[in-house]
Amino acid sequence: MTTACVSTQSTSTDLATMTKDLVEGARDARFGFIACTEGVSAENLRASLASALPGVPFVGVTSCRSVIGNASVVRGPKAASAFWLTGDGVAASVASETDAGSGARLARQARKHLDAPTFALFHATPGTEEALLRDLAPELGNVPLLGGSAADDTIGGKWSVFTHETTLKAGAALALVKWPGEIVANWVSGAMPAQFKGVVTKADGRTIHEIDGKPAAQLYDQWLGGALKASITSGEQILDKTTLTPLGAHRSSGFTLVHPERIVNGRSIASFASVNVGETVSLMKSTKLAMQGRPANLVSRAAARLNGKPLKGVLLFYCAGVHARDRARHAAHGRRAQGHRGQDADLRRVPLR
Repeated sequence: MTTACVSTQSTSTDLATMTKDLVEGARDARFGFIACTEGVSAENLRASLASALPGVPFVGVTSCRSVIGNASVVRGPKAASAFWLTGDGVAASVASETDAGSGARLARQARKHLDAPTFALFHATPGTEEALLRDLAPELGNVPLLGGSAADDTIGGKWSVFTHETTLKAGAALALVKWPGEIVANWVSGAMPAQFKGVVTKADGRTIHEIDGKPAAQLYDQWLGGALKASITSGEQILDKTTLTPLGAHRSSGFTLVHPERIVNGRSIASFASVNVGETVSLMKSTKLAMQGRPANLVSRAAARLNGKPLKGVLLFYCAGVHARDRARHAAHGRRAQGHRGQDADLRRVPLR
């Protein structure tokens, strides 16, 4: 049977209908990737899909307010999409670990059933992704590794990762996948360094206490022209205010984006990535328009590496934090955000998830 990629989506509030929508055309699936919004019960969806496609391994992750399916952004309190790989020559092995687990053990579990993967998918709930990845990466060698963190709508801990066998509120899922065709993996950042930078002088894991000997939150607020003044006293989450202005840690591989989550005790910044004392961090800046153009740029760069070979499908992972920013802004102005399909011109006939 010829290999193919099948992309499906659903916004049905009925689980049986959503499942039917997602498995349409996937009866010969050998592997699947699922994404859903927090309004969908990840455990119920997992069980329903596993029943509809017995023996088919898949991994899934929750997203912030939307998913991508059939080359469009799919929004809704209950939205889900699936990307299925079908046909001969496709194989996959899936494993999962709690957040207290080992990345190396996760990789070894998956390798028990598939020792020579073409690529790997990794998804984890926020908090321990970096530690798991550090252990996992050496086990995979040069295998392309894709994925990202689970998310929810409000950074309220309503995220999940799941496989065909289990659902985890705190943990990680890994899929090793064999695909008979060529795989091209690319990554682009949506932000560039601005004029402000400083050296981290006090930090603890994902919390930055001081930059240049000054309270990190207060210095960051100065860089942003006072945009966080109210948040410094309230301790509220600040992702919606800082999505387009994260910090960037200077590292040998380039800038590692560090998205602030909230202000702690009026002085420190709790973030979504670890930062070490002695590292230089810069204020990074982007715009909504620049973010919208990134998918098309990313796909074009990846397609160029195929040297004219036809695309079977595209699996796109994106930072959904901009949705949190848009929600706050549009709520304040009584408007709704509209979707953007910047990559459609190149991908109208290609399955996209």
